[in-house]
Amino acid sequence: MTAPRGNGKAALTQRDAAVLAWLGEVKVAATDSMRQAYAYFGTGEHMPKQNLSRRLTTLTNSGYLGAETLQRGNNRRVYWPAGQQYPIARRILAHDLTVAHLSINLLSAGNAAILTHNRDLPAEIANERRMWTQDATVSAKTHQADGLLWQPNNAAVIVEVELSPKTPTRLDAILRSHAERVESASDPVTHVLYLTTRTVGQLIARVWHKNGHAADHPDRMQIIHAVDDTTLGIMPRFAPIAIPT
Repeated sequence: MTAPRGNGKAALTQRDAAVLAWLGEVKVAATDSMRQAYAYFGTGEHMPKQNLSRRLTTLTNSGYLGAETLQRGNNRRVYWPAGQQYPIARRILAHDLTVAHLSINLLSAGNAAILTHNRDLPAEIANERRMWTQDATVSAKTHQADGLLWQPNNAAVIVEVELSPKTPTRLDAILRSHAERVESASDPVTHVLYLTTRTVGQLIARVWHKNGHAADHPDRMQIIHAVDDTTLGIMPRFAPIAIPT
């Protein structure tokens, strides 16, 4: 593990600060996600890989980032904010890295037509930037999602990344919590977005429909096949999964 040295700190650019703020919300991210984040919070153009590597090394040596190279998979390097230590042996590391990458994908997608929560936005703000934060539930009984995608009108979209199926009882409880949040006037959540494997997504669609949430909250849930069922890698193209009617 690379220990931040903290001596002779590099000056942060505005883009560095924005990327670090995003990283603080997703907790941990791999190099490819960091590269996409630098593009999103900058000009939209991807930084050359060598330039990015040098910048991330500088930020690590200056005490802004913690970093480690994973000794499995493609030996990719992962980063977290130095001030909030991430337990790299965490069982759900792969899930957290997927959440980070899908988070920056969603931010970069902006007003993409495939995302149904964009349909409610007034045209004059539709192309403004979104934000991503950790979920801050309004009740101790409310399920904490993987993140919140904030729209330009300050409405929030619950985002869940599911790589494996929950037990029926657990899934029922989570979906009931999401439905209650969509319904609540005290919660900024207006939509729910699941990014999943095809198998898990189809299961969630059936349960959302079976439990009456689809009828009670039409067009408030979207499920997208975004993760390969076999490799658990992110799909090159996303496809909506239909919810039974």
